[in-house]
Amino acid sequence: MQFLRNAALAALFILAGSACVEPSSEHRVRANAMLRAGNAAGALQECDLGLTKKKGDMALLILRGKALFELDRLDDARASYTEALAVDRASDASPAEAHLGLGMIASRKREPAVARQHFEELVKLNDKDATSLLNVARTCLELKDMDCAIARGEAAGKLRGDDEGVLYTLGTIYLAAGKHSDAELTFNHICEVVPGAASCPYGKALVAASSGDKAKALEHLREAIARKVPNPDQIAIDPFFTSIKDDAEFQALVAKAAAK
Repeated sequence: MQFLRNAALAALFILAGSACVEPSSEHRVRANAMLRAGNAAGALQECDLGLTKKKGDMALLILRGKALFELDRLDDARASYTEALAVDRASDASPAEAHLGLGMIASRKREPAVARQHFEELVKLNDKDATSLLNVARTCLELKDMDCAIARGEAAGKLRGDDEGVLYTLGTIYLAAGKHSDAELTFNHICEVVPGAASCPYGKALVAASSGDKAKALEHLREAIARKVPNPDQIAIDPFFTSIKDDAEFQALVAKAAAK
């Protein structure tokens, strides 16, 4: 009997606690769960229901933007994220997610200046965010602002100097800026911190091809392919290989990489 009384009391406490939860929060919890489960349409419906109960809820507007993005409704997602930034900041929501969403949409739409603006806002919110620094660097690269690309790429490198992705991106930035020695040193560093990584010889192949050394470019590319380049379909269209793209041996290596 004591067990039954305790269970009943526990149930009452649960009901009392749920009564204090805002109805919009319940929709937010359900929308989050649906997004994680891959049900973007269901998440969108929950967000819309929640917003009828609490208009201008920043967290719900951000979740709505995420759901719309997943549904490839980019213009609607942009509108939802923009509205989220215009409302009063909630204690349990951050404008960072809205800026990230807007930056991703702008990147998808090939609007590097707009993307840069939002990724820069993320850096202002957290200057130790290496991912946002790299995103700024990439947009600067698209805009041909090499000073910005190098500065932001190097800042990311200082924060995550043992990260293969960060180092590879920084190496390609140096290469695009014509800093071949810095690029090669950066790609070599990948081999030191991530032994066996394909991005190390692949990066060195890019440097060699850009420098006009076809033999060395093919040698490094051969090694990279042996280490299984992650995206072999990108080799043939990599702009840094333009000088050797018509070479028969290069084409044979591309075909070999695609067949792996």
